Amino acid sequence: MTSARLQGEVAIVTGGARGIGREIVLTFVEEGAAVATADINEKDLERTNQEMKDRGKNGIVSRVDISKSQEIKSFVDLVIEKFGKIDILVNNAAYLKYAPFLEFEEDEWDRLVNVDLKGYFLFSQAVAREMIKKRKGKIISMASVGGEVGFPGSCAYASSKAGVIGLTKVMAVELAPYGINVNAISPGPTESAALLSTFDETERKARIDRIPYGRLGRTEDIAKAAVFLASDDSSYITGHVLHVDGGFLAAGMISSKPVPSHESLRQQKR
Repeated sequence: MTSARLQGEVAIVTGGARGIGREIVLTFVEEGAAVATADINEKDLERTNQEMKDRGKNGIVSRVDISKSQEIKSFVDLVIEKFGKIDILVNNAAYLKYAPFLEFEEDEWDRLVNVDLKGYFLFSQAVAREMIKKRKGKIISMASVGGEVGFPGSCAYASSKAGVIGLTKVMAVELAPYGINVNAISPGPTESAALLSTFDETERKARIDRIPYGRLGRTEDIAKAAVFLASDDSSYITGHVLHVDGGFLAAGMISSKPVPSHESLRQQKR
């Protein structure tokens, strides 16, 4: 029987109320970690809390606006008070808004970037200060393939996720002397409440058609990658962006031509 890979570790996961964040919380718990999660969605956050208890773990759940440094500080202090340390931080919370570039509102830009980029900076800074004391830690930030290609309608989201990638690399360099690994996960289109509510069936199919693996990602695909980056298995990996996208970027998703089917490829070879 394989031993739990995060046994005895203390992790913070932001945006743990649902979707990818919730999956990471529950997967970390099953791998032996004590988890504290922050979100503004109090109703779903309580569901996550109950699911942790069902798995035999008493974690911490709290409503936190990650764009507010004082709320972050209070939450980090709470985690230190209860668990005495922080080994892992997963920056996952996000706000999504899609609109054409020429119509994108300034207040929506500010709201999105304040959560999706500034919030990651603030949380990482607060947690890194604690990790430095023990000269050990793992910081994982959720980027996106959307930060590396030009999805129409995603000017603020793409900018913030590209910023997350840049922030990850700088933190990796500056924090390496303290034994802190800093990496990012870049998911491709993933089955989640956010994707299902944003794109209709035609738009989802168009994305699937450009994924060589032939399906959308699943939240557990992302959670497993997070476990790897949070565990000792990745101790010599830092400043890396791990694409969990079924080959989406490798295939060149911005091509206007659909990916040929396996059958048509076989016919071409004949």
